[in-house]
Amino acid sequence: MKGRILLLIFFGLTLPEVYYTSGNSQKPDISRLQDEPWFSVKEIGKGVWLISDHGADNIYLVEGKDSAILIDTGLGVADLRATVRKITGKPLIVVNTHGHPDHSGSNYQFEIVYMHPADIEAAKQFNIPEARARSSGNMLQGNTPREEEKFHGKPFDTRYIPVTEGHVFNLSDRRIQVMETPGHTPGSICFLDVENKILFSGDNNNGLVWLFLENCTPLHKYLETLQKQQKRISEFTTLMPGHGEPVSSDFINDQIACVKSILDGTCQAKEYKSFAGNAMICSYGRASVAYRPDNL
Repeated sequence: MKGRILLLIFFGLTLPEVYYTSGNSQKPDISRLQDEPWFSVKEIGKGVWLISDHGADNIYLVEGKDSAILIDTGLGVADLRATVRKITGKPLIVVNTHGHPDHSGSNYQFEIVYMHPADIEAAKQFNIPEARARSSGNMLQGNTPREEEKFHGKPFDTRYIPVTEGHVFNLSDRRIQVMETPGHTPGSICFLDVENKILFSGDNNNGLVWLFLENCTPLHKYLETLQKQQKRISEFTTLMPGHGEPVSSDFINDQIACVKSILDGTCQAKEYKSFAGNAMICSYGRASVAYRPDNL
């Protein structure tokens, strides 16, 4: 059972809705990316950079006065460390929103990574070359970085430090606070930039959230997570998701309505197919949730 769970964790990557949607098996157009640099970097706010992992996932770098924090490490097939050092030379804190390989894949490039204890074992399982190659193959049809873009340094024996609800990373002029958000994985966490009212939300608040994997929490527990966020919605105005574009915080209201419609049986569910398995999907407003009827 443990092996099956880890296998599903590996293949259960939450993708943008354009990748796999109900009744649509079309894959992304990777050809347009083949001649572009692996990482593209865009400053999206004061001291906030979005590092696109070749279109597969979002990595965020937040710089404070004294230090910087790197939120997620992507697929791990290119030299993320070098890219970050082109942006900032300040002391760096590395954190993971959860343990899936498209969010923890470059952990081996850093000595210390902070994450929730419930997802540490999963991240360790994927912090090997074979796992990184497989996850890149699944998400980007085998597209790989150029040789000069790959990491050629000595991998670290990464040390994982657990963090839980309320932990604060102090960047001097910015405080980044941990918010526990179990659902997509048991140890999913978000990071609240307190002063700037930004919530870096991993795969908890994507346009399409996968809740059908073996290790996902039951849907009613995920609803509790969303309701917890809703109660704190005055603390953040913008959601920075693990996939897709930033959205306003009221997107959480659509997510709650979507989950409630599943639980009360009022949604018009459709079949959902993906490389990770089949499920059902419901949508409300801007939000979609793929789920298992036996895990409500």
